[in-house]
Amino acid sequence: MLVDLASPKFWLLVTAATLVLTPLTHARCRRIAFAVVNLVFLWMMLHVELLGLLAALIVLYGILQVMGRSRAWRWAAAVVLIVSSALFVAHKLPAVARQIGVAHLSPLLVAIGYSYVFLRLIDMSRAVWEKRHPPPDPLSLLNYLLPFHMLAAGPIQAFDDFIAQPAVPPALNFEQSLTLIERIVQGLFKKYVLAFAVDAIFLFHGRAGGWYRLVEMNMTYVWLYLDFSAYSDIAVGVGGLMGVATPENFNRPYLARNITDFWERWHISLSLWIRRNLFFPIQLSLARRTQGKYSLTCASVAIFISFLLCGAWHGLTPPFFWWGVANGAGLVICNIYRQRLKKKLGAKGVNKYLANQPIRWLAMALTFEFVAFTIMLIASKWGGTS
Repeated sequence: MLVDLASPKFWLLVTAATLVLTPLTHARCRRIAFAVVNLVFLWMMLHVELLGLLAALIVLYGILQVMGRSRAWRWAAAVVLIVSSALFVAHKLPAVARQIGVAHLSPLLVAIGYSYVFLRLIDMSRAVWEKRHPPPDPLSLLNYLLPFHMLAAGPIQAFDDFIAQPAVPPALNFEQSLTLIERIVQGLFKKYVLAFAVDAIFLFHGRAGGWYRLVEMNMTYVWLYLDFSAYSDIAVGVGGLMGVATPENFNRPYLARNITDFWERWHISLSLWIRRNLFFPIQLSLARRTQGKYSLTCASVAIFISFLLCGAWHGLTPPFFWWGVANGAGLVICNIYRQRLKKKLGAKGVNKYLANQPIRWLAMALTFEFVAFTIMLIASKWGGTS
């Protein structure tokens, strides 16, 4: 993983970036300074390979200009989609990368966390393609695609939110700064104390059998939440200190009462990306084709396809395919159940049902077990990779 939280270099860069960016009140100066910080970090990780990455960004900048301001925008959009998707496949399948002669790109793609860069690139390209925003300038292109504190594990900032953030954020007071520092410390504690302890004490990585497999299934979910949310806590804290908008990514997912609620609490930025770029476009297309006659069916198909693709984004392997199937099926069943419950009980009846505490506790327990099961589908024992 690119961001080594145990490296003094990372924290020296965070400190330097905070000290440099905080007093800057000129918008362009701030953008330049943040771009320099990102370039310094990438140089520390990539060295000479950074030159190739910059060349790719220059080419991308030119294509986006064509996409936003030329009649050839369809061709430009196709080039971005084809090339970025091919790089994604090469990133996820090194054997394919070797066969097509781009194996030398794999270390670079891994280093920049290309899975997340790919999603940002698609979000930005759609915004330009749909004329919601003009093509970004070089500084904005670099700062949006390659923010150093969001490379390891997201979050995935929407391009609309990136454009909408204030050019010069309000100055932080002492209490706000302390809260952000506490958020960073909380993330470090989660990762290096809690997640480490759960791994060391409870996880045998598929070597245990019998009844303990169920225990390990649940503790794997606990470990993944602690480890993953730790990165997000640190990213939000670091971004806040620098004055760089960084979206929240988790909201107590273990309290979710159903799988739909879970995906509104877990990896929130990915869930929103799926909603914007997969679910809504697919659902709208199906609704137009059926003239709005089968809204529930259209929504169900859109959900299922979206999570099959979400599984492919996580990994182009059978375990992730089944993970996508399980989550897609769970969301479809949950959506159908919610619609039928509303039809049967009415608004007041549904509210009473939702307020029933024993039902809520049972629903939370079942949701927890379902999520833990889907996570075990992609555990290393079955050949999955995260």
